[in-house]
Amino acid sequence: MSITPHSITKYPPAYLLLGTLPYDSPIGQNSYYDPVNEARNLTLQRTIDYHNKNKIKYNTRFVDKKFNPGDLIVYEEFHYPNTRKLSPPFSGPYEIIKQCSEVTYEINKPNPLTKQATQIVHISKLRCFHSPDKLKLSHE
Repeated sequence: MSITPHSITKYPPAYLLLGTLPYDSPIGQNSYYDPVNEARNLTLQRTIDYHNKNKIKYNTRFVDKKFNPGDLIVYEEFHYPNTRKLSPPFSGPYEIIKQCSEVTYEINKPNPLTKQATQIVHISKLRCFHSPDKLKLSHE
C-alpha cells in the first residue's frame, strides 16, 4: 500500500484506508494530517473537483459525431502487437445500417467470429468516408 501522498487527494492511501500511517512520522502524525473522517471527506471533494475540471477541459475539445443510416464510414481496425507496421489503420467503406444507442451503430461489416453480416461498433471507431474521386475533383 502506498504511503506517498497523492497529488489530487493530498493524503497517502494508507492513511485514508487504515487511519494511521504504517510508519512513525518524525513530525507527529496528527499535526500534519487532518483527522481521518475529515481527510476522507476532503479527499472525496478534491476528487470530484478534479474530475469536473478535467470534464470541462475535455468538453472544450470534444467534437460531437453523428451518423445517419446510409452514411458511408471507415472503421478503425484494432492493432494487435504482431500487426505489421504498414497494415492499413482503417477498413471500409462501410454503410451505417442503424443507430443502436447514443454511442453504438450497426454497420455492414461482416463479423468472422459470429458469422453475421453486420457488426455493432462504438462510435469512437468510426470516421467519415471521403471518396478519393471527390478529392480529385476538388483539387482540379
